[in-house]
Amino acid sequence: MKRLAIFLCLTALTFSLFSQTEEAPTVSADRPGMSTGPDVTPFLKVVWETGFESTLTGNHTITLPTTMIRFGVTRFAELRLEYDGTLAERYKKKWEYEVCPLVFGTKVKVFEGYKWVPKISLMANLSIPLTRAQLQDTHVAPSLHLLFQNDITDWFNIGYDVGAEWDGVTAIPATFLGVCLGFSITDNLGAFVESYNYFTKYSMKDTEVECNLDFGFSYTVHPRVQLDLYSAFNCQNPKSFNCIGLGVAWLIN
Repeated sequence: MKRLAIFLCLTALTFSLFSQTEEAPTVSADRPGMSTGPDVTPFLKVVWETGFESTLTGNHTITLPTTMIRFGVTRFAELRLEYDGTLAERYKKKWEYEVCPLVFGTKVKVFEGYKWVPKISLMANLSIPLTRAQLQDTHVAPSLHLLFQNDITDWFNIGYDVGAEWDGVTAIPATFLGVCLGFSITDNLGAFVESYNYFTKYSMKDTEVECNLDFGFSYTVHPRVQLDLYSAFNCQNPKSFNCIGLGVAWLIN
């Protein structure tokens, strides 16, 4: 009995030490910003990201909600489901709610990163029309992105997002290029500034270019909960697009 008691005490001590050294999962959000980071949701965990965005110029629209659910299916891959609804101001101050296409996708970690070699992930999405009008005007629209991130210091990182996106109307994809600078101001407060751009080449002499800039802050109120506030505008013509948004990311379990 004495030996059994000693064995049980050692076993309990081992599990206690293991539980103390094992790090609890923390939220790693894909918001705010248009570029996507390479981190994936932990295995069998769920991240819920939601918020709203309001345009300040041009045709007034409110995106409410902008929602994404991410589920870790393996230790290196996640499934993603995204839905946006838009409240738009129409003629004579009338407001109409528009249901945006449903976006279903996945993100797969390719490389964890080592020294100056960045973290690398692959993200693939499929935009699926929901309403009758969307089914008439658009088709299923895929997108494919390569995601990179270099952790320069413990408080500064650079993210790169390069991809091709189809709009479901034409067969010509737009090339997406995003560069995001991330800063840790304190253990809980972070900031970012980002350039995200679209290039659509219709012919050898006809290329449409759209350049945008956004910036903002994130605040971790709990290891599983992050709040954010951001603003974005069009660099070529700020009066054509200027918006502000806020949101929350929550690692549910």
